[in-house]
Amino acid sequence: MIILALFLQIEYQAVNHLINNNTQELTIYFKIPRENIKFIAEDSNFYASYEIQLKVYDKKNNQITGDFWPIKRLMDTLDIEDSVKLEIPKSSHYYRLRIVDLNGGEILYARADILPINYLGNIRWNVTNDSLHLYFLVHNKKGDLKKIVFLIEDIKEELPVKQGIYKDSLKVFVGNLPIDSYSLKIKLFSDKRKLDELTITVKVERPFYLDDDAWQEKVNQLEYIATYQEIQRLKKAETVKRDSLWQAFWKKHDPTPNTAYNEKRIEYFSRIKYCEEHFSRGDKGWRSDRAKIYVRYGPPDEIERHPYELSTPPYEIWFYYNMNRKFIFVDRYGFGQYILVNSRGSNI
Repeated sequence: MIILALFLQIEYQAVNHLINNNTQELTIYFKIPRENIKFIAEDSNFYASYEIQLKVYDKKNNQITGDFWPIKRLMDTLDIEDSVKLEIPKSSHYYRLRIVDLNGGEILYARADILPINYLGNIRWNVTNDSLHLYFLVHNKKGDLKKIVFLIEDIKEELPVKQGIYKDSLKVFVGNLPIDSYSLKIKLFSDKRKLDELTITVKVERPFYLDDDAWQEKVNQLEYIATYQEIQRLKKAETVKRDSLWQAFWKKHDPTPNTAYNEKRIEYFSRIKYCEEHFSRGDKGWRSDRAKIYVRYGPPDEIERHPYELSTPPYEIWFYYNMNRKFIFVDRYGFGQYILVNSRGSNI
């Protein structure tokens, strides 16, 4: 069937296709955001090298098949989209998936059950223009299956079923659901009883500038690069003007304006993301004092940590040798919130 997972913003869908009574084909579709993988310069070009590892197990945790795929990709788009296929026995129970950046380490690890194909297979989905589109293959040779019920939050859709094996689809309006991941329940009924039930995970998403909360958050995150006036103008922009104003703002900060790739924007939000991941435990994430320095100047050349001093609270010293500056952060209350005590930095 299908599973979608998010780990470090890597998305994947696992689609299960019935080949015959004994064999299925498991296909993994995935997307790796540009900032989640390292590109290495080689012969005047930049390449990403990664390996996909897929192992399949039975109910007794015995590996019954598996494979790996080393891949080298030229940096030609912002995100890497790829897929792998593997024929598996119909008795397969679950799989383990790893994606390893050969220049940086593991970037995805996932374990998920392989749902049996009783009545539905080849399930895929996408969300466009506030509608969830579902595509699937119906297996109803005997005609036992009469209807399928789809449930997501308080949304319910029913689909009548005919006899045979055929492709079908369904469009569900999800414009009232906030951006998030949801459990979609699929219930299959005969005339008298429920025959089967599946649960898959789908992610409702839309361009951030069309979602009020996402737009406000994204604009707030510009505080380390934008002026107060620029932020207020973006916050007050009409929805139809948001995208063009956003593009115009970043064009001013684009070091290579004649290309589609804006290195400054990618690097900026990569730093914001790092701060959320590393400065949120007891601290304020991208709003923390450490984030103020990290986002503006990038990772320090060296960090001197003093977590357990008898006479002083924990503190860190960040060194930027090219700038001849150091910044001192003190965890005054012992809860992980580090306060910058020399706001302009000091000479090393």
